[in-house]
Amino acid sequence: MARKPAKIKGVYERNGRWYARYRQAGVDVRKSFGRDRGAAEDYLKKAHTLQRTGEGVVPTTAKRPVLTAAEMTLTQSSVLLGDLCDELKQKIASDPEHYRDQYNPPRRLDRIKQNFGNRSASSIRPYEISDWLSSLKGPNGKRLSPGNWNRYRTVFSSIYTYGIEREKLTDNPVRKFSRKKEPDGLIRFLDDAEELRLRKVLDDAVAATPGTHPVLREQRLHRIFEIDLALGLGARKSEQYRISEDDVNFDRNEIVIGRTKYGPPRTIEMNRDVQRAVRGLMNLSLLTPREWKKGRPSRVPANCIFSITENRTWFKDALNKAGIKKFHWHCLRHTFISRLVQKGVNLKIVQELAGHRTIAMTMRYAHLLKANRVDAIALLERNVDPEA
Repeated sequence: MARKPAKIKGVYERNGRWYARYRQAGVDVRKSFGRDRGAAEDYLKKAHTLQRTGEGVVPTTAKRPVLTAAEMTLTQSSVLLGDLCDELKQKIASDPEHYRDQYNPPRRLDRIKQNFGNRSASSIRPYEISDWLSSLKGPNGKRLSPGNWNRYRTVFSSIYTYGIEREKLTDNPVRKFSRKKEPDGLIRFLDDAEELRLRKVLDDAVAATPGTHPVLREQRLHRIFEIDLALGLGARKSEQYRISEDDVNFDRNEIVIGRTKYGPPRTIEMNRDVQRAVRGLMNLSLLTPREWKKGRPSRVPANCIFSITENRTWFKDALNKAGIKKFHWHCLRHTFISRLVQKGVNLKIVQELAGHRTIAMTMRYAHLLKANRVDAIALLERNVDPEA
């Protein structure tokens, strides 16, 4: 009588089907082999060998094969970078809540695919990526700034990270060269004299509007309210122009910024200037925009308090007339933060109001706390009678 095969731990039979089971990275993996006991045993032996030696890939799902290093090399050579770019773009498009920026990453992926799409992902060397990034030019024909260079590097790295997560790759060559050091940048804020000149330009435009052009007058009033909210809330441009009527609570004098750069919503208290501006916007008869250019659906909520969400042209024109140079809309946010710091507001509170991810970002403005530094040094003075 033939002897029964010895039992192997992790290989078992249930309802006429054979299974192999192992544990990898804290996950129990079970794979079915039908009536083929030998295949289940061979699979498990291979998985245990690779776990012991580390010379291959043992997946955390039964849908992926157990591969030796040689098999993995052969498999990776067939993975095109262009295919990974397409898959990552689909992932970004399918999860807009997580990937807030639906424009720039896909655009950068297209540019990467154009240059490396027909190459095997595993064949691309770190120096090739670094050299290509350094050769890139922006719309102005100049080399990329360190910040944009780093953004392209991040997208390139995310392609390989995605491939590793899908167990199609094992190595990320982008990690083998460093990011570029970015300058802190100038904190440009609006001083009192500049604000007076800017507001005079906007007020004069409203006053000069003929009574026969009521829509034009409301459009120019709208600009003043936009400035009031930018200086009173300190919201980023993308945050400000998505504020809806549902986000405003006059009973508590609060505005909720729901879609922020780093995810969690934040609440900002409204001062009287902001309250007047919000009520002014709501009383305008202008229609809320529902479509963007080229027929793309609008990201502006239907009940947005703003009727106009693009300020580039009129703001640049107003700055020129007011004689204000080297100033951008985002500098209004710098102004909001700088004024809070200059008035001695605790930096932790400033961080919360500004929606900074870390206190280190807020600390860039700490040098404006000159009065607080003088007061702090004064605490060290000895209580000595000068006439003694």
